[in-house]
Amino acid sequence: MRNSLKKVEGVRKIEVDIDEKTATLIVASKEVDTSLLVAATTNIGFPSVVRQP
Repeated sequence: MRNSLKKVEGVRKIEVDIDEKTATLIVASKEVDTSLLVAATTNIGFPSVVRQP
């Protein structure tokens, strides 16, 4: 999952919690296209949604 998310422009840091089934991202700006983040995980078999802090 990390490798797929790293390919999305603007992603700076990724923390994955397998037990909680979550990934926390630090991005360069709020201009990151969240649909690309969802597609990056869904395409490798991990459907996702974006939650704001």
